[in-house]
Amino acid sequence: MRGAFPGFAYHGGLPSLTARPWRGRFFRMPSYLRSVLWTLALGAPAIHAATADPALLGCWRAAKIVLTTPEGEKAEDTSGRCTLRFQEDQFESICKTTSGTATTTYRYRIARPQVYAATMAASTFKTEMVVSTREYEYRIDGDQLRTVTVPPSMAFAAAASAQRVETEAVRAPCP
Repeated sequence: MRGAFPGFAYHGGLPSLTARPWRGRFFRMPSYLRSVLWTLALGAPAIHAATADPALLGCWRAAKIVLTTPEGEKAEDTSGRCTLRFQEDQFESICKTTSGTATTTYRYRIARPQVYAATMAASTFKTEMVVSTREYEYRIDGDQLRTVTVPPSMAFAAAASAQRVETEAVRAPCP
């Protein structure tokens, strides 16, 4: 069965690429094909690297934050003391508290349309959560931003223990 398929050698059941019919012959790839392959090789990673949504950039003052625990208890904050400042690849959450200011920095990327993945990079408040990542669905209507956490895609028990955070914010001047 040797040579049944050009370019393949038969080894007891499946063809393999051990036969090299091109050995001894010079092969020159056409320049147009070479440029297409280079474009694909260098451009493919950029296709997956989503850029920041320009509508998110800038500052947003949280008008309402609702935290829902796994047990169904809700805590609501309408004080307007928290501000989000979105930049190209990171955003900061700055909240004024009775004991000072709590600042948390996140690295983020657009995971898919209307969803960003945020990884906590630094925090003056919740240091045990640094390097944790969550996804947020977001919707922008004019000067209003609404976000809600996306349930984690892990085992049901772990997903059930995750807190849900909903935020309604309005565009604000950056400090």
